[in-house]
Amino acid sequence: MELQKKAPGLHMSSCFLVALSLSIGWGIRGNFGHETGAMIAGVLAVVAGVLVSGRFDWRQRVGYFALFAGLGWGFGGSIAYMYPISFAGSGHAPSVWYGFFSIVLVGGLWAGMGGVGTALPAVMVRERMRGLFAPLCFVLFAMALGRIAVEPVLNSVLQSRTLAGYDATWTRHADPLYWFDADWLAAVFALCGICAYDLWERRFAKVWLLGLLGACGAALGLLLQQGLRLAGWENRIAQMLTVPLGDTTVINPETGLLFDPTEFLTNWPCFFVDYPQHVGWLAGLCLGIGLYFLVCGRWRGDAKLFLYMALGWLGAFLLMPVLGTIFLQSWGGFRLMPPRSDDWAGILGVFIATSIYCWRNELKAVTWAACLSFVMGGIAFATVPFVRSLVRLPGHPFRNPGGNLAYWQHFQSANWHSVMEQGQGFVYGIVIAVVLGLLATRVPFMQDGRTLGTRNRLRGDWTESFAVGFVLLGITLLNAYKCVETWVKSNCMPATMKAPLIQSIELPAIAWFGLVWIALSIAGIALLCVHRRRPLAFIPESWLGRGQLLYLVFLWAMVLMNFFRAVTQFSEGRLITEWVIFINACLATFLVCFLPREDAALLLVEPKWSGRLLWRSWGIGLLVAGVFISLYSVATVWAYQDKTWGHPSGCHKRFGEEAQWRIHPILKHGKHS
Repeated sequence: MELQKKAPGLHMSSCFLVALSLSIGWGIRGNFGHETGAMIAGVLAVVAGVLVSGRFDWRQRVGYFALFAGLGWGFGGSIAYMYPISFAGSGHAPSVWYGFFSIVLVGGLWAGMGGVGTALPAVMVRERMRGLFAPLCFVLFAMALGRIAVEPVLNSVLQSRTLAGYDATWTRHADPLYWFDADWLAAVFALCGICAYDLWERRFAKVWLLGLLGACGAALGLLLQQGLRLAGWENRIAQMLTVPLGDTTVINPETGLLFDPTEFLTNWPCFFVDYPQHVGWLAGLCLGIGLYFLVCGRWRGDAKLFLYMALGWLGAFLLMPVLGTIFLQSWGGFRLMPPRSDDWAGILGVFIATSIYCWRNELKAVTWAACLSFVMGGIAFATVPFVRSLVRLPGHPFRNPGGNLAYWQHFQSANWHSVMEQGQGFVYGIVIAVVLGLLATRVPFMQDGRTLGTRNRLRGDWTESFAVGFVLLGITLLNAYKCVETWVKSNCMPATMKAPLIQSIELPAIAWFGLVWIALSIAGIALLCVHRRRPLAFIPESWLGRGQLLYLVFLWAMVLMNFFRAVTQFSEGRLITEWVIFINACLATFLVCFLPREDAALLLVEPKWSGRLLWRSWGIGLLVAGVFISLYSVATVWAYQDKTWGHPSGCHKRFGEEAQWRIHPILKHGKHS
């Protein structure tokens, strides 16, 4: 068998398949949104990349790739990115330049964390990879429990949802736990999960000390706050650390009067203002618990990776938008896109912490892949909206007021947002194809104790079944339930329904859906368990066939789910979304079955993963990114001058008297932007 110097994954056809897969997933992500929607794109692209990589050892762990790629690409789903794009199209030169810088940063973080999730299964040996699953399960369970049970209880206790007119969208800032519209509670729950794992792994050794230090910390915090209050320092410190998120000298365009300073949110949660008497003991409690884990925590294996990630999120969030805003108040604070979410800061902290951990713990190739993904992904993410602005230049109503606008009306009224999203997914796919292709020739082959083309299974290896089950049942569920919400809102399905033949049983539509998914999950998990002991006939014998089956089942489940959600309000404008996605899925189906080969053999190289290589990669990458930012900014200002490239209501400014955070701040009794 002839050795190939160039990885099969770097062939043009292979790169096209990976790019097409991520484009499909990214288009679907635009409809489902947030972290769970972004997972779809990561799973499809990386599974496709593994299948065409020519690495038989990677195909044996395709379930791991699917899981960690989904989780890695899901991180960026919490970052708002339309505001940076609107800055870039504002027609205001400083905001345009800043907008492209922000797009590169957001796009880089999204792709960078996606690169981490993609590279981990490629670099970690199997035993080390299996060791990640126990702490991962603790973290996922803690986050799910926090979202489903703890947050509702906290909100009930704090009476946040008893406010008149409260909802989880337009008035979500009325929640006492609201903090820069960020997912800080998820990071706290993740930290609690990994701490719970450490306790469990140590068989709750010295757990009495945890209670003692927590109680002492809370008591000392309470006494300190009381002392500061008696000394008259409590209010002074609070004023030093608290700033309003708005400009008190600006006229409210809706009332024609100055904004009421008491209506501004601050750089701290509303809870701190509403319940200041509880701040001292809560801070002391957290410090006491933190001291316990600092002294007694062991974090064996790679459990410390999740500790790094959680602390990185919280540390960066506190350092930048919370404390940094104190010093940059006149600029709208240390915030990327005020007044929108500041999750970007937390994700930046996660990215930095993860990169440091991997570099220090014999996973240097992961850090390098993260760097490469960040730089290329950031540039790619900014390129698509820039190209879109040039394509829309002919017949643009704000650039050619005297032209034949009627001729261009259909062209200009197209769903350009979806064009941009699917385009960004495509270029992201090229990035991840390049990263996987380069890793394929730079990471040693790993023997997992399996023989290619046999039905050998590792006894007791539940991690692979968990990975596949989470992708096929978990990620699909996290997106599928949104279909029911859409059907109910569009009056295509009643909000509640009675059970067949039993009038006394009446459940919400989402509950009936949940029962169906429980039944499906039980059947799916049971079959996975059976397959571990007795191979099922419908699952292919080869690892390539298994990977293709995983890809096709997940692809068409998500494509059909996406179509079913949109079909109730389908129109001409949806052709560029669901119709194009369906056509692309047909092409991807053919390519994923046609392109991969069993007989690929690679010639590996042995790179020196040195600090010099990493710093050089970062230096060159950031320099190239700076050049692209400058070129895109200058070209945009030259092409559009002071005109916007979209509708004026969707184009915002970051600086100046008309900055969005100045004229449209989020007010306590107003609507969230």
